[in-house]
Amino acid sequence: MTLSKSFQNLQPSRRSGFTLIELLVVIAIIAILAGMLLPALSKAKSKTLGIRCISNLKQLTMGWVLYSGDYNEVLVPNHISDTYAWIRNNVAAFPGVTNQSDIRSGLLYKYNAALDTYRCPADKAAVINNAPTTISKVRSFSMNGRMNSDVDWVQGPTYPDFRKLTDIKKPDPVRCMVFIDENDYTIDDGYFAIPVGTNPSDFQNAPSARHNKSGSLSFADGHAEIWKWLEPTTPTIKQLDFYPPKRANDRDLKRLQDAILIR
Repeated sequence: MTLSKSFQNLQPSRRSGFTLIELLVVIAIIAILAGMLLPALSKAKSKTLGIRCISNLKQLTMGWVLYSGDYNEVLVPNHISDTYAWIRNNVAAFPGVTNQSDIRSGLLYKYNAALDTYRCPADKAAVINNAPTTISKVRSFSMNGRMNSDVDWVQGPTYPDFRKLTDIKKPDPVRCMVFIDENDYTIDDGYFAIPVGTNPSDFQNAPSARHNKSGSLSFADGHAEIWKWLEPTTPTIKQLDFYPPKRANDRDLKRLQDAILIR
């Protein structure tokens, strides 16, 4: 071995590594990839929650159909002035916001004994005294007020309630709404009110827009859908008795009215 080779063997080996510029480039690439992936992951999560919401609505509607089968086609009561109803109390304030017994004592509970069936999985914050909270309420869904209710002023005498499943002809079952995921600011009792007689341009109760500015609802034939709201005001409603700027020309309001009755 020559002296020069011996000297070379005594030199410390150099370790390869990233330079500062290379590290910055890698970090920038990771940030770009994260920026591209996060919206896709968010959309995937939103879609999953929408599918679960639709599933809950289908189960609840199946229980609604089974009830009528057990009671000679008579629909489960949707009363607001007494406790003989598909659901009891309301979720606008305590104790109803978190009171699970209101679900268990409802007439549909024996057909849908899973508490999570009564709510949208994307519903994370109850609105109490017109202010959002971090409290998850026990129910997100309300029932079409025309389904065997105990009031007649919402639709007016021209459009009487459906008392039996066989009464549902206009609109026909595939287009007649049963349950809807209701807006956090308007949900209270189990009665979803869309006036047609007295104030036909009024969102008394409003739909939710939890799924990318869309809402979910079910129909009397048992299926459920997610509707993309067409008006920019619909996802922003934060009050009862909301009057859309375009009043009677509001496309979302009209679509809901058509799912309740045919004029």
